[in-house]
Amino acid sequence: MRNFLVRLVEGDWPYLWLDATSVKVREAGRIIPVTVPIAVSVNADGRREVLSMAIGPSEAAAFWRDFLRALARRGLPWRRTGHLRCT
Repeated sequence: MRNFLVRLVEGDWPYLWLDATSVKVREAGRIIPVTVPIAVSVNADGRREVLSMAIGPSEAAAFWRDFLRALARRGLPWRRTGHLRCT
């Protein structure tokens, strides 16, 4: 799993979907809620791939910022199109 989460993101991935779910995990004998975000992308040939996932305390803006910056550090090209679609 570690290799998957740190591998380079190579190629052109023009479409990126972000989603997250909340789950409960056991930590130090307690049950706590955590957020699990996932990044799925489709390349120009139509191939879909999970690019990343993580575990964090909440869906706060800082958590999403760090998640996206980690993708950019791994090589995901960052384009600012001015368009954001939430479905």
